[in-house]
Amino acid sequence: MTSGNTVFELRVHGVSGTSPQAMLSCPEEFVERVCGNDDAAFYRRAEWVDRAANPRVGTWWRRMEAYSWGGLTSRKATRALWLLFLPFSLINLAHWMLPPVSRPGPATVVVVLLRLLALSFTLTLLLSMAVAVLDIAVWQCAGTPACSSGWGPLALLGSWPVGVRLLVGALPLVAVIGALWWLGREETTREPEAAAPVPAVAVLDAEAKALLDNTPPPPGPVVTPTMRSPLARTTFWNGDDAVQCMRACHVTAWAAGLGALVLAPVVNDEHTGVAGLINAILLGVNGLTLLAAVSATVSSNATGRGGRPASTRMYTGLMRMRWFALAMLGISLIWTAAHYRRSGASGPSSLPGLHDSIYALVVAQVVLLVAAFVGILLSKPELATEEGYRPTLRGYTAGFVALLGWLLGGTFSAGVGLWTAQTLGTWTYPGDTDRKSDALLIVPPAYVWAAVAALIVVIVALAAVIRLAVQVFGEAAREKIERIAEQGEFENNAPDEVRRKILGARRLATLTDRAPSLVGSLVSIASALFLVAAALLFVFSVKRVDEVVRDDIGGIAVGATVGLVLAVIGLVAAAFRNRQTRRVVAILWDVITFWPRANHPLTPPSYGGRTVFDLRLRMRDLVASPRTRVVLVAHSQGTIIAAATLMQCSGADEQFPLLTFGSPLRRLYARNFPAYFGRKSLEALRLIHCPDTAEPVKHRWINLWSLTDPIGSWVFVTRPAFVRGGDAPTAMGDVPHVVDCRVFDVQQRFPRVGEFDVDRDGAVCGHSGFWTRAEYAEAVAVLQQLVAPEPEGVPVNETPPPTQKAL
Repeated sequence: MTSGNTVFELRVHGVSGTSPQAMLSCPEEFVERVCGNDDAAFYRRAEWVDRAANPRVGTWWRRMEAYSWGGLTSRKATRALWLLFLPFSLINLAHWMLPPVSRPGPATVVVVLLRLLALSFTLTLLLSMAVAVLDIAVWQCAGTPACSSGWGPLALLGSWPVGVRLLVGALPLVAVIGALWWLGREETTREPEAAAPVPAVAVLDAEAKALLDNTPPPPGPVVTPTMRSPLARTTFWNGDDAVQCMRACHVTAWAAGLGALVLAPVVNDEHTGVAGLINAILLGVNGLTLLAAVSATVSSNATGRGGRPASTRMYTGLMRMRWFALAMLGISLIWTAAHYRRSGASGPSSLPGLHDSIYALVVAQVVLLVAAFVGILLSKPELATEEGYRPTLRGYTAGFVALLGWLLGGTFSAGVGLWTAQTLGTWTYPGDTDRKSDALLIVPPAYVWAAVAALIVVIVALAAVIRLAVQVFGEAAREKIERIAEQGEFENNAPDEVRRKILGARRLATLTDRAPSLVGSLVSIASALFLVAAALLFVFSVKRVDEVVRDDIGGIAVGATVGLVLAVIGLVAAAFRNRQTRRVVAILWDVITFWPRANHPLTPPSYGGRTVFDLRLRMRDLVASPRTRVVLVAHSQGTIIAAATLMQCSGADEQFPLLTFGSPLRRLYARNFPAYFGRKSLEALRLIHCPDTAEPVKHRWINLWSLTDPIGSWVFVTRPAFVRGGDAPTAMGDVPHVVDCRVFDVQQRFPRVGEFDVDRDGAVCGHSGFWTRAEYAEAVAVLQQLVAPEPEGVPVNETPPPTQKAL
């Protein structure tokens, strides 16, 4: 530990993983890792560098320390692969977006419905791969010499019996669930040897050891208005056996569903005699196993995260059911390969039972989605009425996110199937033999209609973006921005070219507030198109419309959808190979995977528990010395980690001052995750709660924000704007009483009260410009006074902010 009175300015970066040397404004060779591992660790400059850069002024010496957690989301190349399974992450995110409710009963049902939807997403992936591999490639193309002749492996498969072909075609699907199972087991949990940022667990006190106890179950999923934020409970990030049970259900459903798909053509061709009886028994056992997985997913005791844990008998039973399903899959595949000797269909035909399975699953998903929206309505969500805290999409954000995941999963599934058919031959409808091709490959008609709907949605989205740009850069938007500022007189004295630059950046920053309604509108349009397409395809069957879709629009729509799929795959491949590209992609995971797994167990592991645990124990370790204090400084997504950490800091020695900037706490999190970051939860972070009631209440939080920031914003108030120099109307020392402090969009050059004298060549603050602002250093100095006050008359030192490399 450093000698003397020391205040540590502990910095936490935001998305994309700012490097420790950039955060500390120091070359890499002079930066040392204090504790942690390659995924997440604490770094500090060499002591002599700190002493040279920040000599002691007064009785306290300030040092900088940086917490770098970017490796949790971007270090491993396998993280790039999760982009292909984005719907899984979205349905998991929907769980945490449910608002606090007055009627817990319907809300509990909604949680169950979301779990069932998550299981259906796994089955959607199974069926999409079955269409591409089992049906189009193995069943159809390999059995047609005109199609398989140009593809060596498929030509070889074509010479084998159909049962062997089905066995070989099923192997990639077995490999996929095996890979997801293995990746899903990867955790960033709070294991002492992996995560604890202290020299050894043995030196921890009783409370710190309690944090390592991962055995109590996490809090229940339903939150009422009278409850405090579940994030404030130390058990929130605990692992839950229910998630392991849920993973077993998904693996079971995949294995049983695959076994049933492989057996369907066997039963269809041979359903009499002893062989027919064996076929029926195997198909029935696989079907009952799939039904058991669905039933277990419905049970909150078995697969619901939080609340009463599953019994040991139930846990053991689900684990064994997973292995039973895999064993039955193996038996089904071996039986099919050994027994099924059909040489192939005489004409083009799809795999029996596959298309019907797709349609049945889609109908079930529609019912679940409608029921989820009705359940949210019946649960009577409590919506904040304060300006700026009203939940997005009127509290139905969870339903819209689940709907978005369903639409993306369906579109991607259709794109993969159509891409396979287009690559190997020529796609066609069932019964359509008019097309001039020797390699006709049947695809589900719904896939073509989905491609047309996706093309329409893309066109509508482009039109909406153009319209939004017109609105944002119109005169009405300018007037609205000026009203938001409420102190535009300062900026009005800036030169014309600077004001134009500021106004343009402010207009772009307002796009964030418009994004939820835009996405919600597009999702609603896509859903309406789905209903219209389903009605025309299955109910009314208008022949002319079907011909137009198949012959005129289908080719363009299929090409566009396949192009989108290839673009996503290309992005994944680039991120897998390149760490920098992976860091950009990881921005998405930084937001989504903050939350633990709750609805879908085959998603990227959460980093939230690891970072909260690291940060809290590190600060406790620092203040263990009576001559050491900590000021917590966080940017962007780091402010979410800091807030979640301070919610759990209840000890008398854990009252840490907080400086946030570029913070999405209100703008993105309080409005989209109101049960966890609502106004009441954020209000609790404002004060230092001293055990001695005789001491005056201390306000400990300063939030710097800018009108040009597209991510961060104010938390409680839009005033004041901070003017530096002279007899400024707003002193930084008064800011903690209101928390928020708006900084000018371009730095003042010669601070004078009443005039915004700016650097004509200065950069607009935006989302990352706070690091280099003088207001940043002044805010740190004010917060330092809360925990390490200097005697009157002693000057307060200011740590220089990081260099431009940190942006």
